[in-house]
Amino acid sequence: MIIEASVPLKLTLFGEHAVVYGKPAIAATISEFLKVKVTKSDRFTVVSPSLNLKGVKVNLDDMKVENEQVSRLLNYVSESIKAVGNEPVKVEIESPVEPSVGLGTSAAVIVGTIAAYSAFLGNQLTKEEIAMKSHEVELKVQGIGSRMDTYVESLGGIILFNGNKEERLESKLSFVSGYFKRSMTTTEMLRKVKEFKEKNNSLFSSIIDSIGDLVMEAKEYMVNNDEDEIGRLMYVNHGLLFSIGVTVPEVDEVISRARNVGIKGAKISGGGAGGSVIMTPDPPSAFLLRSFGAYVINASFSEGGVKIRTIK
Repeated sequence: MIIEASVPLKLTLFGEHAVVYGKPAIAATISEFLKVKVTKSDRFTVVSPSLNLKGVKVNLDDMKVENEQVSRLLNYVSESIKAVGNEPVKVEIESPVEPSVGLGTSAAVIVGTIAAYSAFLGNQLTKEEIAMKSHEVELKVQGIGSRMDTYVESLGGIILFNGNKEERLESKLSFVSGYFKRSMTTTEMLRKVKEFKEKNNSLFSSIIDSIGDLVMEAKEYMVNNDEDEIGRLMYVNHGLLFSIGVTVPEVDEVISRARNVGIKGAKISGGGAGGSVIMTPDPPSAFLLRSFGAYVINASFSEGGVKIRTIK
């Protein structure tokens, strides 16, 4: 028997990083799906033919994997398994995008593993239970982070996260998105932002307060389908993220060029240091992203969250 969990990846529309410090944020699931398959095995194994993880290094003294990305992926899977049961299985991960590009692949690995493995064991968890367990695993591995990615990917749709509450939003707006190589992982960037906060607490508080206010303004424009105002706020949000050091010159140039060619809105989406960029769906948007070397993805919103099926 093979159990497969299909997990939608996500875009952060507004409020990344500020959400870690209790401010609101808006995220949405898209039509790109990471899949996790669980099969009975006589030992625990993890296979990922589509996640491009380079530079694997193994310490032969204790057989420890020293590549941080690989180690984290294995930790996500092993901690997800421990959170549900202890029966040996083979876990296979298929991703349509590269890891750590701001689309929530790490969260999707956790959500998919917990959903598929619990179903394999005969435990039908609700999507809310999958979300809760997934965030616990994410915190255990990363040490810091909001519940936004694991919850939106479990539940699906466009969601406003505000404190401990989620509010589902309805909007007819759409976005164009692509991603670039990243210079550091989300975990590393979270640590960098935390260091900025510790050195400049008053300034940092002022900036994330502004991001929080911007998110609540964006909520109204999202539900009213006001693309012009959403675009304006996208540039403002990007500027605030630039001020706390999460953007990189290559992406800042893309955002600047977007404004120069008349694209209504553009910003980073996710942890920063490269990664995902979103734009309003103006005619030059996809062309501009590709011209700068971005991999353009299917950014159409998706509903329903994680889905589980039995293959055989």
